[in-house]
Amino acid sequence: MDNTGNNGRVVLVTGASSGFGRLTVEVLARRGHTVFAALRDVDGRNRAAAESLTALAAADRLDLHVVELDVTDQSAADRAIATIVETAGRLDVVVNNAGAVFAGPVEAYTAEEGARQFDVNVWGALRVNRAALPQLRKQGHGLLIQISSVSDRVTVPFTGLYAASKAALSALTDAWRHELTAFGVESVTVQAAPYESSLGANGTMPADGARLDAYLPALGAFMTDLTATQNAQDRDPQPVADAIAELVEAPDGKRAHRTVVGPPAQRDAMDALNRATAETAQAVAADMGIAAHVHGG
Repeated sequence: MDNTGNNGRVVLVTGASSGFGRLTVEVLARRGHTVFAALRDVDGRNRAAAESLTALAAADRLDLHVVELDVTDQSAADRAIATIVETAGRLDVVVNNAGAVFAGPVEAYTAEEGARQFDVNVWGALRVNRAALPQLRKQGHGLLIQISSVSDRVTVPFTGLYAASKAALSALTDAWRHELTAFGVESVTVQAAPYESSLGANGTMPADGARLDAYLPALGAFMTDLTATQNAQDRDPQPVADAIAELVEAPDGKRAHRTVVGPPAQRDAMDALNRATAETAQAVAADMGIAAHVHGG
């Protein structure tokens, strides 16, 4: 990616206060990369997280920096990217990890609540990439990694808004990949199975309690079955951070468009679905006469 001979990348990771993001910034920093951990409200609700990251960097001599970034604010994204480029001289990788989960029956959510789900999971990545891409195109290299979910392909009950947002993010990731190839910029997705993370624990339920109540028996049974299965599986999120690190360090042009991280059965099924989708995309593009412009599925 960088022709200076230095294997270390300059990486921005959004949503780095906890969960996948917090783990990823530490993994990348320990592997010799220059990492900017993006958090919102570093002097308020995320002050402890910011101080913890700063202390870790000092104690272990890691090239790890905290940068303030609220993905729902374009000007904040612009400022963060400017700070990174001014500090490091370049930006190689953007990891769009910031996300939110609105988990409940779709009927119980208002359109305004749905818009908030998309504002973080979809438009948040759009804002950050919009801020970063002029620099990546100028450099002639770069990598966008969107942290998605198996839900971008498979919708299960009571995750409709979340799944819809991840499906939209997947479509944008494909569009970025097609459109940015000529500039030497790659765009890929990590499709993670459910793992232990504060994301689910901090999920937003519908405000309409009356409509929610009608679904409680079905929701309760669903959660009982889901929890029992997840408790029987290894839910350590380390493989997600490791997969992100492998994508960061992979040679240009050799990265999988979609990397599935999860239990073997889910991974095998998702890989098969992704292959079928890629073949379908190529067939449709060929029929439209634009196959040369569609780079995988």
